[in-house]
Amino acid sequence: LEPCRHTGLEELLAEFGISSPDALVIDPTAGRVEGDGPGMRPLASNYTPHPSTRGLNSNRMTFFGRSRIFKPRKPQPDDKIRTTVFTSNESWIAPNFCDSGSRSELSIPPGVVPSYFPLVVTGDYQRGDGETRIVAFGNADMASNRYLRSLYNLDLVVNSVHWVVSTQQAITIRPKGSNVLQFPLPLQSTLQAF
Repeated sequence: LEPCRHTGLEELLAEFGISSPDALVIDPTAGRVEGDGPGMRPLASNYTPHPSTRGLNSNRMTFFGRSRIFKPRKPQPDDKIRTTVFTSNESWIAPNFCDSGSRSELSIPPGVVPSYFPLVVTGDYQRGDGETRIVAFGNADMASNRYLRSLYNLDLVVNSVHWVVSTQQAITIRPKGSNVLQFPLPLQSTLQAF
């Protein structure tokens, strides 16, 4: 999904308990990227244990462009829906961003409490004799050629596909070349080097 863009996937995902408000998440721990204001393109360093996030941690981050968040709910009691990739706990939502157009500077509205927000959600659904698996990303660009090899995006995307098609044995963190940042750097230093 992508903020300010209706794809038709929103209704399909809602049937599986995955909703995503059409709003932009702002994570002030991330700096400016490509002319966008601070926090509009978050670096994710918070992950819940799941096969698709195996090996990712605060030293192995993923980069998201402008992103939406998810609000999952279980349509049926046995459904397994998990939020797996999160912003920092300083994040907040810009709900009127799509109506007001793109601005380079956004400030937190009064009374809003910053929190962690999910950027990726997985769902595992048993229906009859079959199983359906879904991985939804709050940003469509992270899997594009432009950002796919940024930090650990490739690992997250490929491992998510392996989980969806039940080939968990192929899930791994791929070796990085010498030009890829991977180990402990402060978030701002990582973003500047990126």
